Order: sequence, then C-alpha cells, then structure tokens
Amino acid sequence: MKKRLLFAFMAMFAAVSGYALEQGEFVYTPQGRFQITGANLNANNAFQDMTGWTAVSAAEKTLTDLFNINANGLAEGFNSVASLDATAGEGMYYQFVPTDASSAYVVSYKLKGATAVSIRKITNEVSTNLVKVEGNSDNTFGGETDVLVCNTGEELSEDWQTFNYAIVGDGTPRTYYISFTGMATDIEIADLQIAPALKFADLRQRDAMLEKLNVYKNCYDWKEGVLEEYAMNEAIENLQAIGDESGQADLDEVLVTAQEILGEFIKANMDDYLAGNSSNYLGIKETSGNTQKVSNIGDWSCFPGGRGFWSSGAYPDMGHFQQGAKWGNGSPDIPMGVSLQKTLTTGSYVFAIEGNSAVREPKKQCWTVDEGMKPAYGVAYLVKVVDGAEPDTIVSVVKELQPIQYTPFIVAAKITEDGTYEFGFKAYCKETHKNLTMGSVVYVKDASIWGKNENVYNQKQLAYEADVREQITTGRSNLTTATEYLANAEYLWGKAELQACVDTVETKIARYELLDQDAIIATYNSYIEENGEDSYKKSTSDPAGILVYEVYQEAVKDIIAANRKFTAVNDTLNSIQVAIDAAEATLALRVYDAATGKAALQSAINTAKDVQTQMKAAQYSEENAAAIVAAIATLNEAVETFKTTIPASAIATIVDIDFENDAVQDAETQSYSIAGAAGAMEFTHFSTVNPEGEDAPYQQGFCASGEQKWKGYLRIGNGDGTVAFNPIAEGKEDMGTNILKVSCDFYIQGLNGRSVGFFLKDEADVTLAALYRNYYQPSDTENTFGADMSKVWAKSGGAYNDASPADAEEPTATVIEKTNFEVIMDYGRKSMYCNISSSNGSTTSQEVALAGIPAKFVLSCNYDNKFATRRCWFDNLKIQRITAGETEPFVPSAIDTVKANTEKAEGIYNLAGQKVNKNFKGLVIKNGKKYFVK
Repeated sequence: MKKRLLFAFMAMFAAVSGYALEQGEFVYTPQGRFQITGANLNANNAFQDMTGWTAVSAAEKTLTDLFNINANGLAEGFNSVASLDATAGEGMYYQFVPTDASSAYVVSYKLKGATAVSIRKITNEVSTNLVKVEGNSDNTFGGETDVLVCNTGEELSEDWQTFNYAIVGDGTPRTYYISFTGMATDIEIADLQIAPALKFADLRQRDAMLEKLNVYKNCYDWKEGVLEEYAMNEAIENLQAIGDESGQADLDEVLVTAQEILGEFIKANMDDYLAGNSSNYLGIKETSGNTQKVSNIGDWSCFPGGRGFWSSGAYPDMGHFQQGAKWGNGSPDIPMGVSLQKTLTTGSYVFAIEGNSAVREPKKQCWTVDEGMKPAYGVAYLVKVVDGAEPDTIVSVVKELQPIQYTPFIVAAKITEDGTYEFGFKAYCKETHKNLTMGSVVYVKDASIWGKNENVYNQKQLAYEADVREQITTGRSNLTTATEYLANAEYLWGKAELQACVDTVETKIARYELLDQDAIIATYNSYIEENGEDSYKKSTSDPAGILVYEVYQEAVKDIIAANRKFTAVNDTLNSIQVAIDAAEATLALRVYDAATGKAALQSAINTAKDVQTQMKAAQYSEENAAAIVAAIATLNEAVETFKTTIPASAIATIVDIDFENDAVQDAETQSYSIAGAAGAMEFTHFSTVNPEGEDAPYQQGFCASGEQKWKGYLRIGNGDGTVAFNPIAEGKEDMGTNILKVSCDFYIQGLNGRSVGFFLKDEADVTLAALYRNYYQPSDTENTFGADMSKVWAKSGGAYNDASPADAEEPTATVIEKTNFEVIMDYGRKSMYCNISSSNGSTTSQEVALAGIPAKFVLSCNYDNKFATRRCWFDNLKIQRITAGETEPFVPSAIDTVKANTEKAEGIYNLAGQKVNKNFKGLVIKNGKKYFVK
C-alpha cells in the first residue's frame, strides 16, 4: 500500500514539476514573443498513459508498437515516451481545437536524442517532419485546406531541450495537430503543453536595431549637434522605451522610424564604399536568367573556388554543394562566402551583411531553408592585406547562422593606417554537421560598407575628381602616342594633319593639368547645387557644365580621333606589307617544297614590293589606297595559285572520307563502317535511327519523321570511330623526308560536361598526337602540342540557327560555324605541329618532337545526348602524304626566342601563313624566319 502511494506521489510530482509554462511568463518562439495567459490545455502533458494521443501508422500499428513510456523519466521530474524506431509515416499526434480561431497559443515540448541520432540525421534518414504543428479547416489529420504550419523539424542533442512554437489564428476555424513522426530509436519526448497566450513586442527585433544604431553612433567622434540634428539619440531612446508590456504594433512603428532616421544619418554623414555597382549590394537579382558557378559577383570574389550562384528572384548563394555531397567535401575548414578589397584611408568604417544557411533535403530538386537545421556559423571580418604576409585581422564577428531568418552581422572598425583592406563573410560548417550528405548552401544579402574619414571631400566628390583626372590623363596619353607616331612612323600619310591636332590639344591639356583638387571639385559642387545630385552621370551624352565632359569635348576626343585617322590611313599603306609577309611565310613552308610555282610567287611578291615603294613616297589619296588594295588582291591570288602548283605526283591521298556514303554493317561482326573515296571509319557504337537519351551512339545526320537529314555529317556519339591506314609509300620502309598532313572539321554545339577529340596512334596503340578536350573540366585535356584551345571548338551552347527545335537539330553548313584541325607531321625535320581555326580565332602550336608513324586515326567521345541542344558533328577527314625535300633536323633549342610584347604584331604569322596578333604564343614566321614566342 505504501509502495503504491509512493508511486502515485511520484507521478503527481512529475506532472506538477514538469509543467514549465506559467501564467504571466514571457516565451520566445520563431513567430515572436508571447505571454502565457492561462493554464496548460493538455491534461496529459506527462505521458502517463498516452491519453489523447492517436497513432499515425501506414502499417496499422498501435501506440504501444511505436512508443514506450519511459519510467526512467520519473527521476528527471517528468514522464517521457521513447520511440521504438518509428519509420517514415509512423508516429503519433495530439488533436487540439482552439475555442477562439483568432487567439494565440504557445505549444511547448521537450526533446532529446542520443548523440548518434541527434544531429538531424534522424529527420534526414527517416522523415523530414520529426515534429510538426499543423492546422487545417478540414478538421482531419493530414488535411490540405487552409493549412497553417508552425514548424517542421528540430535539431536534437543528448540533453533535454525545450522548444516553443506559436499558433496564431487568423479567424479561420481550424483543428490543430501536434505530431511526432518518423523518430529513430532513443529519441524521447516529454512535457507537451498548450497554453493560451498574447503576442507582445519581439524584443529581439528591438535589440537588433539598437545594436545597429549604436554601432553607427559610436563608430566616429561626431561633431557636436550631429546626432541631435538627425534624431539618432531620440531613435535610441524610443527603442529603449519598448519593454515587456509593449505591443508588436508599437515596436513595428518605432522600428520603421528608426530605420528611416539611420538611413538619412548615414547618407548625409558617411561615404558609400559599395556605390557604383548594384551587384555589390548582393540583393535579389532583377534581371532574368541564372548566373552559375561564377568567381565574382560585382566586386565580390566568391569562394570556395568561384562557386557563386545568382538567380532571378533569389539572393546570391555562395557555393552550394550537390545532393549527396558533404559540406566542403567533409571539411569544416572550407568556408562558403564572399570577400572584396578596398583601399582605405584613416577613419571609421562599418561593414554590414546578412547571411543564412540551408540544406537540400533528399530527393528534392530545389534548395530550401529548413527550420530544423542549423548546420553553420558565420564570420564577418575586416583584415589588412599585406603583400607576402598573413592578413592582419582588424575585427571579426562570429554568430550562428539561423535557417529561417537572415542573421545580421555588423563589423565596425577604426582604421589608423592607410592601406588595402579586405571585407568578407565566411560561413563554416559546424564540426558536428560536416558529414551531412544532403547538400548545403549559404545565402548572403544586403551588404554595405559605410565610412567616415578626415578627408575634406566625400567619396562622390573624390570620385568626380578621379573622373576628371582620368580624362586629363587620357588626353596626355594620346598626345604621347601621337608624338611617337610622328617621330617613328615610316610613312608620311596624314602626318601634317596629326601635327596640327597635337599643337592645339597640347595647350588645352597643359592648362587642365595645372588645376588643383579644390578647383576641380568646385566645378562639381556648383553643378550639383544647380542641377541636383542625381544629374551627374558618367556619360558623354549628358549636358555640358561639368569639367569631366568639358575636358573630353574640348581636347580628348579630338586627339583620339586624330590618332585613329592617322593609324587608319597608314594601316591601308601597311596592309601591303602584311600581304607580302604572309606570301613569304607561305613560300617558306615545307608543305610546298614540291610546288612548281615558286618563281611565279616570288615574282608576284617583288611586284607588290615595287608598288609598296611607290606608295611610301606618295601621300594618302583614294586613288593610292585603291592601288594598294588592287596590289594586295593580285598578290593574294598569286598565293592561292601557288598552293595549287604542287604536282599530283607529290601528293598521295591516304584517307578521304566525307561521310556521304551509306553506313554498312558487317554481317559477321555486326559493326558499322562508313567508306570514303579512300579509307573507311569503323565504329564501336553506331545507329541508323535517331536515338535520344544518354550514351547515344554515332549516326549519320539525324532522322526526323522517318527522313534522314544532313546525311553528309557524322553525328558524334558515345564511343570511338577508327580509321586504320598506312602512310608509308609502297616499297618504302619509312616516311623518308615526307610530310603527313591530317585535317578534319568539327561542328560542336552545347557539349558542356562531355569530352571529345581525336588521337593519332601507332600500330602498338601508342598515342603519337592528341587533341582531346573535357568541356566540364578543361584541365582534363590531352594536348600533345600545347596548343591554345580556348579560342576554338566553335560553339559551346544554344541551338544551331537559333530557330525552332527541328532546326536546332541541324548544323549550319558554313565555315564560320566549324573548327578545322590540321596536324602537320614533318619527317624531314622530325617534328610536328598543329593548326586550329574557327570563328573564335586561330592558332598554330609550337613544334614538338615527332614520336613515330601513325597507323590509326581515332575519333572519341563520351557523348551524352539527353539534351536536344547537345549536338556534335564531324566531317571531311583527309590524310595526305606530301613530298618534301631534305632539311635541317628539328632542334628546339636552336629556334630563336623572342618576347611577344617586344615585337610588333605586323608581319608575324603562324605556320599556316595566317597573321597573328601581338599576344600570340608559339612558333611563328617573321620575315621568312622561324621564331618561338613565349
């Protein structure tokens, strides 16, 4: 009897001591701050016998099957229930019907979980809704009409935690369900309470605004009267007057006023160090479209490794990791965030930014902010950047990143030394969350940097001065260029006109250069006073009256135009030298050793030089310009004629496949091949229909409505296409001093994420030369020649002809859309090089040592054809053996080396005879001689 009484007393004590919500108590919830106004409406909060609870189970389990009343909980002051490893869709719920649909209630409960299951792993592997407070007007558990959801999940620890959430009715009658579902073993629940409440001012919002106001108030020693003039102290006092009994409406009104006061104070008294680029504020992107994996957003650098994402209607996220990938690949030391550098002078600065972190739930294709997940903490910082040394941290602020609201960070610092400083925000994964495999993301927004220093002038005035100085510097720079033209120009065309402009502009620029800072900024102040602050725009189309435009209109534009005209008329004269150099470069190529038209081409070159000499002594006129154009056309025609004078006996065509012939299937091997005028290509995977989906095979053209289109093009698919050939002349044992020329065309479209290219291999399957590119990871590339492949491989996205889906299937059959490849294997010099050209540019590689004699041409791709705009085509494979005479052997160290920036661009050609610019790197021909530019 005494024993039963003892247990009854303990149960009563547990029920009483477990009651946490007391009348008059203030409680914080994610929805705000509430005061409890009545007793607990859940009579069975201690879980003695589970009265009032209903089982949730797809397998028709009972509460006894799903939960166990934990007697050990008595020692802790309250009963609890422990999960018996409920799976997704299983659990229990408590039904609650408010007496007033417009009232507010606070739902409170305690949770704990063992370490192994306490880091949100429970809700990931079993259910995303461990705890849910949900109401609907269907009055049915799981109803979908007029649904209100208060919370979705919790992050547990091995200690008891109390969670409070608010039900705030909007007048619609609803039945509410507090459910605990999908809980793994060892998760315990205790002390569920539902108490009526009233909403009061959320003092967290008050404190956050007070922090912001005080930061700007105290960041600088403001002159007497400034704070009063802008009512800063009044705004602080009004916020401090908001107390326990204040209503949320009263706080909202004070918050709006305080923000307006702060905004006016900052704008009037501090400089905006992010002005000039809307992207720097990291707000919601206004334009449509997505920015994927960028290194920079505005002036901000993204890390890690340039993974900034920015979509219309969303704040930028800083490096999200895909579903199934761990945060930073499992390293909590890898942050996500942004940084930028600014040159600061002595003064006070305030850096503010907001951030949050989110997770990607399993099997969801979008990034969501999950209320029960807090995987990261943020660090906003300001450091001094010193070359060759570790950054010196000036100040940093560390806060936990909230998953629902954005967490504000405010960093204030007084800079005592001029220099370069870095502002940044980094979010780090908590050690306990580093192995999450749901994917993760950090969002940032509303960055600002405001500064106040001892400069007489503000940032806008100083920026104006810089604009004026830039125009003056531009004028002086162009004067210097014009003077160099006059002193060094080989030709006389346009010299008198250029000299006249120099004489006029020199006087004006010299006068502007004498203006000091005060004089320049005075013109800005007077203009702004008359026209308003927003009237100054950086555009030469704006009205006159600002010095920056006056300098441009009065002086700069004239000398720029004069220089352009001078170079234009002399480019006409110089163009004949370009044509002569190109002709001589072609004449020097060993590919044309057997050509019979060398004397004729040399004669044409000499004739062009005679015209050039005559023009140098003359002045510019339309007639003289026309004479140069005619001479160039004659010389270019002679070059093309010369190329055709290689006798047929000197050219042996070994492979010639244009893919016009039908694909033929071998009856024995079942493999397909396409024959050409010489040779045939055999395929590991081939189809005569139009397959879609991943791993699509090779095919001829494509099929639409039973019709085969673009048959003459080989549509590249997954696998290899191989041509076997023997380049050695009949009766010979080697290539002698001959040249082997391999050429082909690619039409590449939207092949991002795939790899494609070709290989030349010997009989032992050893690669002798390769040009093979991975479009997702360019560093994963085979490039025997070290060729610059960034300017080629024609297209990278979009649809052919940019028309209808049907047209998108068809490649544009023009030269401008293709990439042409040539591999020249010179067995006389024992060297080889490649030429690559497309609408994106052209390049010739350096010479490399010849490794052997090829016996196979292999076209290879890991093509993924799941998108309609991904198309890759191949055409016109030709392999020729060309007779060439004796020559000196290839010795790389014997080639003269010149620096590109010390050579004029005129008269420099690649080994294909194509003119290249001054930034070209590789083997070139200049004045008939070979040089290697590095």
